[in-house]
Amino acid sequence: MNGNFVLLLDIYGELLSKTQREALDLKYNSDLSLSEIAEEMGGISRQSVNEAQRNGEKKLLELERVLGNAKKLVLEKKLAAEAAGILEELREESADERLKRLAEIVEELEKAI
Repeated sequence: MNGNFVLLLDIYGELLSKTQREALDLKYNSDLSLSEIAEEMGGISRQSVNEAQRNGEKKLLELERVLGNAKKLVLEKKLAAEAAGILEELREESADERLKRLAEIVEELEKAI
C-alpha cells in the first residue's frame, strides 16, 4: 500500500493541506515514525500527526476514486513498456501478430490520454 500512497501523493499532494502533505511526505518518502514526524513538524503531538495522515490518506483515496489519474498512469506505463518490448522483438524478427498487438496498444494509449 505504501507504493500506492507515494504515487497518489505525487499526483494529488498539492490538493492536501500543508500539514497533511508534510505528514504524509515524511511518512512515505522519509520513512519516519510518528514521533520523528511530530518533532520534525515543530513538536506537534503524535495524535495530530496521526490524524493528519489518516485524513490525508482518505482524501488521496477519494481523489483517486473520482479522478482516476494514478490508475491511468499505471496503465499507460504498462502499455508503453509492452509496446517497447514488442518493438524490440520486431527488431529481431518480423511477426504480423506482434504488429497487430502493437497497433492495439497504441490505440489503447490514445484512448487513455
